[in-house]
Amino acid sequence: MTIPSYDILHSSDAWRNKEIYQEIYDYSMINPEDYWMSQIDQILWTNIPKIPTQIASNGATLWFPDGKVNACYNCVDRYSNAKPDAIAIIWQSEKLDICECITYKKLKEEVCKFANTLTILGVTRSDFVTIYMPMVPEAIYACLACTRLGIVYTAVFAGFSPNAIAMRMQDSNRSNFIITVDANTRGGKIIPMKSNVDYARKLLQYPVRCLVIRRIGTDINWDDRYDIDYYETSKNVSTDCPISDTSATDKLFILYTSGSSGKPKGITMSTGGFLLFSMLTGKYFFNMFEGEIFWGSGDIGWMGGHAYALYAALCNGITSVFYEGIPTYPRKSIFWEIIDKHKITSFNSAPTAIRAMMQYSEESLSNTSRDSLKYLGIFGEILNKEAWYWYFNSVGKGRCPVVNMWGQTELGGVPTAPLSCLDEMKTYGHIGRQFFGCKLILKDENDMTITKAETKGSLFIKYPMPGMLIDIVNGSLKDTYYSQTSENLYCCGDEAYFDCDGNFWITGRNDDVLNVSGHRISPIEIEEVISQLDIVAEVCVIGYPHPIKGEGIYAFVVLKKDIDKEIRLSATTIINNHIQTISNHVKDTISPITKPDVIVFVPDLPKTRSGKILRRILRHLASSNTEDCEDFTTINNPDCVQEILNTIKKR
Repeated sequence: MTIPSYDILHSSDAWRNKEIYQEIYDYSMINPEDYWMSQIDQILWTNIPKIPTQIASNGATLWFPDGKVNACYNCVDRYSNAKPDAIAIIWQSEKLDICECITYKKLKEEVCKFANTLTILGVTRSDFVTIYMPMVPEAIYACLACTRLGIVYTAVFAGFSPNAIAMRMQDSNRSNFIITVDANTRGGKIIPMKSNVDYARKLLQYPVRCLVIRRIGTDINWDDRYDIDYYETSKNVSTDCPISDTSATDKLFILYTSGSSGKPKGITMSTGGFLLFSMLTGKYFFNMFEGEIFWGSGDIGWMGGHAYALYAALCNGITSVFYEGIPTYPRKSIFWEIIDKHKITSFNSAPTAIRAMMQYSEESLSNTSRDSLKYLGIFGEILNKEAWYWYFNSVGKGRCPVVNMWGQTELGGVPTAPLSCLDEMKTYGHIGRQFFGCKLILKDENDMTITKAETKGSLFIKYPMPGMLIDIVNGSLKDTYYSQTSENLYCCGDEAYFDCDGNFWITGRNDDVLNVSGHRISPIEIEEVISQLDIVAEVCVIGYPHPIKGEGIYAFVVLKKDIDKEIRLSATTIINNHIQTISNHVKDTISPITKPDVIVFVPDLPKTRSGKILRRILRHLASSNTEDCEDFTTINNPDCVQEILNTIKKR
């Protein structure tokens, strides 16, 4: 089989040709490395890279060794030179009449100014920068400035607490430089981000400098030894900055994701592989062709926002929209108003936001047209059936393909999603076929590859993909992801099956990681925090079906005996006070998104005779469903199951 011509794929019309698609797909499944090499001319290199022949000691594939490439140059300079007046970024405030359109020329100037400011402050490639920012233009400037200089950084979700910030800074080679804003507004509330940083610095045992962008002018604490005013420092700084000589295998950034071990893992991405993977999957899955306007509403602290709203959109030279607010404030129709105002063509959001807006369907849709839309995307988890059809029929008026993507932070993006060229868009639930050069397989419990359709199994990635992580901060890549099979395949941790057309369907997680509003959250991390309270003897956190979030957080708490006796004899207000104490402690220690939706006080937890908590039983009990529970005779304390169920029913 000879390699097909890919030039035709550079046009959006050709992408919808089934024969062209199938020709390329078949070739890429047999020759994945040759496929990726055939695509390297879509990004700009200093020299021609080689195929991925280097394998690191940790088991990662180092893509395009000896290749020289700079991510900032590909996202900024190539277009500031070719089309300087084209709009790169539209920043939208919660107030619809306040927005900022940033051209590629302006973007380059701001990024260069930011990079030069970092250099003046003595930040070098030996440092590790933490970016704790809301969805504002300066956040984009900060990320791209770091890539321009070859400085590795991590972007921290703006909703995280000081404890979570400090943990990530400590873990990531003791990061001693953080960039933030004085505060930001979200949902009509002021979020004191500089104050959060101040508290995080108190938790660290070493000095940390903080570069502060004053966005809204709130009063903040200031320490001249460590705090730096960005606009004061940069006011006379040059808007021209040379590009750093970075290699394809150099680290680009680190994002943290939760795992079954409880501690968030620092996922490390390489420059060349990640850039190519996000650019190509963004182009073909998100319709990032010339002239399109893309809005990915995810925060840049998560991979969906980072890979696509930031890197893929700009690397493809289109316009990317950033919104600072939430989907239901100041009006329930604000998302659709933004789409109309900026003529957005590709809208992508988390199922949580879609379900939230669906509750106000008539109110939110009646005064908007959304006629500019061509594509609707879903990122983070699978959208439930009712919401999927509302999204397709009501929001997109039955004419916009709905792209239900599947991906992981560790993969650097989306390796599988439905494609409009295959007429898959009117089918609810599946995540489509693999992208070119991405080979997913299923294994049964005996480590045998599943070849029969409609057969559930564990999902693995057979061939390495360019966007995949190259390391874990302070962790073992091999032990975490490559030790589950005899072939050392990457373990996705999901259960799935494929149908007769080759479309994959995700049926759940193999491990206990929760998927709340598209965010992967470790139940063990939440359990550890709840266990810190003096009133708690034992706790188990599981997920349960949630109408808005997709998966909610359910905490079964065993109180210490004296407290348990107290609440059984006390008024409801005391019980509620204990619930509120636990809820607030989780919110303040980790993040509001990890706060349990339901907290139930139970006398005991179902366990095996070896003392292992039977989470599967608790999942069924959370749904008041005992029919599918395991045989209770295998439980060391079977009587507690009915007691828990009775407690849930009373609540």
